[in-house]
Formats: sequence, structure tokens, C-alpha cells
Amino acid sequence: MVARSLHRPVDVHHHFRPMALLASAFALSSASLTAQVVIPLQMFASNQIGISVQLGTAPQPFTYLLDTGSVAFLSASGSSSYWDGAFASTTPGETFDISYGGGALRYQGIVAHTTLTFQTVGGGSFQVDNVRMGAITTPPAIHPTWNADINSDPPIAPESGQFFGTFGAGLNKSAATNGNFTSILGQIPLTGGLANGFVVHTGGAQSTSATLTVGLSQEMIDSFPILIAMNPLTGTNTNDNGTVVNLYPQAQTTANYSITHGLDSYHASADLILDTGGLDTYMTTGTELDPPGSLLDSGPSRIRDGSTFLVEVPATDNPFSQELAQPFEWLTSPTGTTAYENLISVFTGSGNGSLNSGIPIFYQYDVMFDTENGIIGLRPIPEPSALLLAALSGALAALIARTTKSRSRRSPHSCPTARGSNPP
Repeated sequence: MVARSLHRPVDVHHHFRPMALLASAFALSSASLTAQVVIPLQMFASNQIGISVQLGTAPQPFTYLLDTGSVAFLSASGSSSYWDGAFASTTPGETFDISYGGGALRYQGIVAHTTLTFQTVGGGSFQVDNVRMGAITTPPAIHPTWNADINSDPPIAPESGQFFGTFGAGLNKSAATNGNFTSILGQIPLTGGLANGFVVHTGGAQSTSATLTVGLSQEMIDSFPILIAMNPLTGTNTNDNGTVVNLYPQAQTTANYSITHGLDSYHASADLILDTGGLDTYMTTGTELDPPGSLLDSGPSRIRDGSTFLVEVPATDNPFSQELAQPFEWLTSPTGTTAYENLISVFTGSGNGSLNSGIPIFYQYDVMFDTENGIIGLRPIPEPSALLLAALSGALAALIARTTKSRSRRSPHSCPTARGSNPP
């Protein structure tokens, strides 16, 4: 979900109550992770991904939209006991005003710091101290029951009953006028030979086992057959908890695009945004990406039905292996009007132009963002039928193995006929 900033001052509402803690209570940084951690994610019918996080000493975790297309972690901030201890400190002089979806969803608030606790697959947990995030103090206008929802007993997620805000996992940094935020995932200290980065695994649209892996081992990177280069590094940022993160553009990579329909064809090179929060796939036109009207349908505007739409990114080197990586080729053919399958919407823009993958690409691939080495990995997710076939094949192989092993343990003297007939 790509953010559009409006850069306006905000009012701090009285319902925000930060926990009174001395600044010295913060450690410089969290205890470093020495091994990968795997965080469970929740797939919603709205084609969005949720991640649960506990803020400070608040009594329960809240669920947020996991969004690789934006960078800030912005949370509701209620006044009921469910929010006590959620924020350790705030900076009223530092504000943000960030909008999504062309301004339909607008968050306003102040910069805050706190400790975040994540649950991990298998029942464990880990904390990240002194993270920089945003506390929403002015409810979005499209959610008129926002304050009533977050202060109910128990709190109700004000966004479609699903989310208490947005967990930005983008690779860039927000503008100074919007809080100087970087992703929380870049504020997690790592050691033990782990590269900075993370992997989003949905398992498919109907999956119940989606996960987020934080920290990249060599084995993890080697497991991705498709490796492509990120757009060039834009610098680094030292976070408030002492961690240092590499920064990249909001559009993480650049792709080549080909559209064909009969004798008509179009080719271009422009930015590609891998965006879990972008919902369906859509193109924003601009100076570098502007297909002709002969390849478009209207009502709403989209790539012409029955076209072939190909996204290609050349392979880059694996930093840890001599094996050649594969290029990325994402084909939609034929295009049509079915959302999350073959619909490629087209919107008129004013910049260079880009393609936003939306969630569909994450239904088809595990996606790795290696911010230390500047590479993106993609690993195809098997179709459900293939998974079922693999499971059946595995079960059959195990049955055959057990049967063979059982037979091999039998001797002629142990079978009833050998033991019972012709005694010596």
C-alpha cells in the first residue's frame, strides 16, 4: 500500500495517554537475535496480511496490516486500560500525516517509542526495544467509529474489524515531515552470521500457515532459485535503538514490461513495487510506462482483455554461491477482469510510472528481501494440487518403506509354518 503524504500539522487528542517512563529505562538496543525467528501471520478474506504485535506493557497484542509498500509502523492509541503502557514515550513536536490509497485512508499523529513483543511459531517470543513508530491521534475520517472501537471492552479493530493500523515493512525512510520512520524489521538487531532481511511466505490465498521470517542465513538465501537486484542503495540510517539499516527506494526493483495483443505490442522498463498492502495488481502510468490506448480497455481502465502481459527482471549473482540464479518472469496470459488472477488495472500518474504487484505475487511466490546484499529472492509456491500430490506421494513412500522394513526383519524361523511344521 503506497503512502502519499499530505504534510499538514496535526492536533494531539486528549485520549492519548503515554506510559510515564524515564528515558533511561530504554536499553540502547534489543538483545540481538542469533538465529532466525519465524512469526506467524494471518491471511484475511480481504486479501490482506495481518501481523500481531504487543506494544510495551499493554495487556494484549493487536493485529496490524503487514505492508511492504510503506515504511512506517502506525498504531491506534486508545485511552482504555487495554492501552495502558503501550507507549513508553512520545515526542509531541514530531508529527506525521500520511495517507494511503490516494488519500482515502489518512493517519495523523505523533512520534512514539516503545518495546515491541512478537510471538513466534512454536510458542516463543522476542522483543525489540526502543523502536520508533507512530501513535495515531486523529482518527481517519473513513472510520467514524474509530475511537469507540479501540476503547471498547475488548477493543475492536477499527479497520474492517481486522487492523489497528499499518505495520510498514518497506525498505525506504519516510520524509522528515512524516516522522523519519524506517521499518521495524530494520530495527531488529541481528548477529550470528545472519544477513539483514526477511521473507514473506503466504502459502497461497487460502493458506492458514503464513509466516514472516526475520534474519537470513546462507541456507535461506541459497534456497531461492530466483534472485534479482534491488534498485540502488540510497544510504543508511542509524535507528534510535542503535541499529543501522540500509535504505532503498520505495520501488524495490526495476522490471521490463511487455504487452501484446494480436499485432499490437508495447515494451518498457520501469519500477516494480512488491507490495503486500497493494491489494490487486495495478499499473500507474508515467514517463517510463505508458502503454497505448490500443492495448487498454476502459470501465475501469485495465490491460486489454485477452492480452499477454509479461514482467521480466534479469538474474543477479548469489552472494554466497557459485550457482547461477534464475531470472524472474511473471506472466499473465490471457489478461481479463478477474481480480487477483488476471486483472491488471491501469491508473494515470504524473511520475515515471510503475507496476504495483499487489498481493497476487505473494500468493505465487515466497519473497525474500535481503537488505544487506541488495537482492530480492523469489521461490515459487506449489499449487494446492501439487502439495496434495506431494503429500500423497510421501505417505505412499513411507508406507512402502515401512512394509519393506517389516518384511526384511522377518526370518524363516519366525514365520508360523517354519516354526510349526517338521520339528527336528
